[in-house]
Amino acid sequence: MQRLEWSPLLETGVAEMDASHRALLQAIHATIDADDNALSSRIAELLSALSLDFAEEEALMDQLYYPTDHEHRAAHRRALAALQHALPVAQVDPAGARTLLERLPRWFLGHLSAMDLPLAVAVENAGHPHSQPPNAKLRQQLAQLLQEQSI
Repeated sequence: MQRLEWSPLLETGVAEMDASHRALLQAIHATIDADDNALSSRIAELLSALSLDFAEEEALMDQLYYPTDHEHRAAHRRALAALQHALPVAQVDPAGARTLLERLPRWFLGHLSAMDLPLAVAVENAGHPHSQPPNAKLRQQLAQLLQEQSI
């Protein structure tokens, strides 16, 4: 499996989101790379990190009265549910849990391009005081191209 490494093409232009996403990508790879004995605890840590990131994004959507927040929140719930399912599986079948975990980088890229980059554009359009994302639309197009490539 080829690793998805952080690059400027993955940046949304919203500093808080980018810092969180960079840390999440590292946590995803740390979870995938964990040995069988540490896998459950790594999944639990990743669940906590994702929950925090999702809560921050959802608070931002609330501030913006973001029009597609229901779809974005539903995507968050699905991702958390999948990881919550992997947690008990990891205790009895680490290989089975890894099958799910190895899909996370591709999920991350898809979520970033389909959900988070449009949110960054909304932040830019709203003139959100926390950041001024440069070229958010260009980054969205680049992320879509990355998503179409196999990783």
